Amino acid sequence: MKKVTMSLIMVLCLLFTMGIAGAAASPETNTLSKQVLIIPFINSTEETKDYIGETVNEKFMQQFANEKYQTISAEKMQAALTANQYDPSNKELPESNVMEKLAREADVDYVIAMEIVHFMNSRHASFFSTSAKSEVKLRYKVYSKAANKTIAFQVTGKGNNKVTSIGVPGIGTAMKRGIMEAMDEAFIKIEKL
Repeated sequence: MKKVTMSLIMVLCLLFTMGIAGAAASPETNTLSKQVLIIPFINSTEETKDYIGETVNEKFMQQFANEKYQTISAEKMQAALTANQYDPSNKELPESNVMEKLAREADVDYVIAMEIVHFMNSRHASFFSTSAKSEVKLRYKVYSKAANKTIAFQVTGKGNNKVTSIGVPGIGTAMKRGIMEAMDEAFIKIEKL
């Protein structure tokens, strides 16, 4: 009984020590995370449903709100945009020199600008199923401080919402899936910078 109690006390002390060491290491991992400035995205399409913006913002947060990345505050981002006279409502992605200045002034590792360029939506019906499909094209400009360059690229995502019973599938779900697929492809490219 005495040995079991002593073993239990030793395990608890070990866990307590590991917890303290882990807590002390947390600030270090915070400083090792990469700072990201995400410019408000541009939607150049005629699709203006709220769920489009919600999907884009959720996907950005999902990708860049973790231990590897930290997004700067909206206030700091807006101050940097204003200081560089960049207005996303003009529906043009910033030039490379503006991206570099934004990174320097906001002291971030990445500046990410995205434009939704195109939605191609369609519905297909067969005897057994009906589906709604959406092809989404996104254009990115990303500045990397480590590489000291801005790259531009396009990605395409395809979303499908299939209904096998009686009913009409929503095109909105297909559009969301297309956005998420395209953004996933873009994140892979960004992480390689």
